[in-house]
Amino acid sequence: MALSDMLYWAIGIAVMQAVYCQENFIKVECDPENQGVYSQQAVLNCKVVSIKKDFQIIKMIWCKVEADKCDNKTMLTFENGKWSAEDARFSSGALEWNEKELSVSLLVQKTQVSDQGSYRFMISTDTGYEKGNTYLRVTAPYSVPVISSVPGINIEDSMPVTLTCNASGGYPPGQIHWFDQLDSNWTKSSALSTIPTQDGRFNLSSVFTTTASSSMALYKCVVVNDKMDKQRAEYQLAIGPGKQEGTKNVKAITAVFVVVGALAFGILILYVHRRRSRGECEKSVEDEEDGKALNNS
Repeated sequence: MALSDMLYWAIGIAVMQAVYCQENFIKVECDPENQGVYSQQAVLNCKVVSIKKDFQIIKMIWCKVEADKCDNKTMLTFENGKWSAEDARFSSGALEWNEKELSVSLLVQKTQVSDQGSYRFMISTDTGYEKGNTYLRVTAPYSVPVISSVPGINIEDSMPVTLTCNASGGYPPGQIHWFDQLDSNWTKSSALSTIPTQDGRFNLSSVFTTTASSSMALYKCVVVNDKMDKQRAEYQLAIGPGKQEGTKNVKAITAVFVVVGALAFGILILYVHRRRSRGECEKSVEDEEDGKALNNS
């Protein structure tokens, strides 16, 4: 075998041994997926496993991955014994060392919808370099839904009624289901609008038109997201002339004011009349006394 061939094989074996040793000395294991809730703290977990008990950490990096790259997406860096972050929302979890593993967590404060995605943890040591990927999934609960109807009062049987259910501030985009009081599903007869907000969340609005019936006056709106978390509300149609509390209250208040005003006016007239009568009496007495005084003189 030629000397050049022997040198080639020797270099190849050395490289393979180095790679093999590096892979056996250090390994990164990350949770495949982590859950985060909007505006709350999220935690991404990785750990370093090494068969060598004593090794020196040169550098560690947490970054967000886009197109399988971390360019300009570094969240957290450990170098020269210190952690540094460009965004104050990102910080490091506790480093816990034992003979088998080194656990490193990325803490995300006030989690945003834009934080969802793939993250990579990379570590460089005196025994080698390794990396691991994990995923942050972000959810945001929808508000309790609010139902309204048109018309809202004085509804008659067989009258068409349009129900609207609104829920806000959720992620990912959800669905709104409609049920009657017998739990029959009317979702297919409704129209859903999904409206994105500036922070990446969504507002939902569903419109459902039905025919009013006094025997079927209760309807339910249920908001469901991809985790099957549910928010619900119920609405009772105000069917019949007896369902006009607002109008009745206005009439009652008006009647009270009319009665009180009439009483006040009557009292005022009575007071003026009495004052006039008293004045006339006093004047008559004075005239009599004056007449007597004149006669006596």
